[in-house]
Amino acid sequence: MNTNNTILIKGARIFDGKSPDLIEGQDVLVEQGKITRTSKDIKAPNGVITIDAAGLTLIPGLIDAHWHSVYANISMAALLQSDFGYITLAAAKGAGDTLMRGFTTVRDLGGNCFAVKKATDEGMIVGPRVYPSGAPISQTSGHFDFRGPNDVPANPT
Repeated sequence: MNTNNTILIKGARIFDGKSPDLIEGQDVLVEQGKITRTSKDIKAPNGVITIDAAGLTLIPGLIDAHWHSVYANISMAALLQSDFGYITLAAAKGAGDTLMRGFTTVRDLGGNCFAVKKATDEGMIVGPRVYPSGAPISQTSGHFDFRGPNDVPANPT
């Protein structure tokens, strides 16, 4: 049982972002979500999850600086017609998919992603670290102006 959140990745090729050459046959020990050691032939502590990464390549986590946790995972028609619970469930699934594509951090540039951020931070769902911006700002007829073609601004005069 992995009660201490420790993962040992065995035999990986590592791209460190500094050299064009891969570091071959390395083990990576991850404890409490942080890499604590890299070297050859790390002995697995009791109860850790071990991943055989022989022939696979590890890279640093990617950051998407322009992401929409809510809007990227469901069509605009579904966004306008679905309840918030369904939309949030779709965003939660999308968060896991985003992490599996290698993005460990996203900057959410518009949308109500606060439930996804909280659930991710609390470990309730799997996803990248989220830095939310909150509501987007848009010009009239911009892609965050959701008024219909017959909706007009009120004329206070």
